[in-house]
Amino acid sequence: MNKKILIIILAVVLAGGLFVAYDTILAPKGVEGEKEVIIEVVVDKEDINETFTLNTDQEFLLGLLEEKQEKLGASFTEYDFGTMVTGMKGYEAQESEQEYFHVTVNGEDAQTGPKEIPVKDGDTYKFELKTY
Repeated sequence: MNKKILIIILAVVLAGGLFVAYDTILAPKGVEGEKEVIIEVVVDKEDINETFTLNTDQEFLLGLLEEKQEKLGASFTEYDFGTMVTGMKGYEAQESEQEYFHVTVNGEDAQTGPKEIPVKDGDTYKFELKTY
């Protein structure tokens, strides 16, 4: 019985250690300070192709989008796996039509959701309506 308890405690401590290691070593880091970035919004089916030059001190993209939500016409949906951008410039992606907003950072596909994308001075973030 004591071995089982010891193994359980060891497993919990190890899991906690892995979480701390991820958070300190692998998790994306925000960049402090004032930044100027470009946000592009493309919704071909609505003839929307707009570019915004924005100044912010937000460290992550979701914070920037929430800060400039009214100007960008952004809307969000919270899922178990994180927050997704579901609307830009007042257009809402239609799940029934398998639409979503594809995000690129400096022309490269985003590898995470907007909550984990660091905002860096001079970067360009593009939101393009696509289907899957």
